[in-house]
Parts: sequence; C-alpha cells; structure tokens
Amino acid sequence: MRASLAAIPLAALLISACDKSHPGAACGFSTLAGPTLLLGEFERPGQTLSEAPASLPERLVARLVAGPAYPAIIGRNKDGLLVGVDGPLPARVIPGFGVLVLDQAGKARGVFLYESRPIKGAPTLGTVNVNSRSVPLIGIQLDPSRIEDARCPFFPDSVLR
Repeated sequence: MRASLAAIPLAALLISACDKSHPGAACGFSTLAGPTLLLGEFERPGQTLSEAPASLPERLVARLVAGPAYPAIIGRNKDGLLVGVDGPLPARVIPGFGVLVLDQAGKARGVFLYESRPIKGAPTLGTVNVNSRSVPLIGIQLDPSRIEDARCPFFPDSVLR
C-alpha cells in the first residue's frame, strides 16, 4: 500500500501538468494516474463502502487499469454482488481485485480491475468474474473529479452500446 500512496503526488503532478489544449495527452496521463489516485482515496474516512448498494444497473463498464474497457453484467447471489466482465483480458493480465466506483449521489460509475492484491481491510462486496477467474470486489464512493478528467471518462457509456 505504501508504494501506491507514494505515487499519488507524482500522479497528481502529471495530471496537473497536462496541456489542457491537447486532451489526448491529458487523457493518457489520467488513464495512468487516476486509478492510482483512487487507491489513495481508500485512506479517506467515510468513502469505503461497507456493503453493496441496494440498487445498481444491470450493466456497467469495467476497465482494466491503464487498459481497455469492457461491458459488464451486474447480478447478486447469497454472497453479494457478481460482476461478470464480457470479454477476455489481455493474455498476460491476471486480475487481483475489482473496485466498484460510486459518485457522491450513489450512482454507480463502473468497476476498475487491478492486477494487485486488494486494499487491506476493505470489506468485500462480492466478486468479479473475468477470464475464468473470480476475484474480490470492494467499493468506494467519492467525487469522480478527484481522480478523473471529465474530458476522458474512465467508464464511457459507448462501451455498453
């Protein structure tokens, strides 16, 4: 966890240093820095979800950190939420956990897929099924502008069409 927290100041600097007239560069930096910043948000009190939201859409976008976005189907079972990612991840990617991201109003934005171990102490909300693997799902509720450039959303609706 310390390594990811140490990267937060660097990531914030990279995002702020982007030339705003070229959103492509800003989006590239945001794609790398935003998910790192998100992990740091678990340190803020009151943002980590302790239970699954009562209401979620049937479909969301799941995004591999610094990688492609995929459609995902949302369900429930006796153990909590089930997120089924529709599409194979790149061959060498081994997912470690997923993070359900909610905005401040409680609207589900999407799910990030990380290749590392889950945040220690974060309650498990369910599982993410991808590439014939099941990995833990944790969740967070935050102001998306803290981690995302509005010009290049992490979870574009176009993925679900």
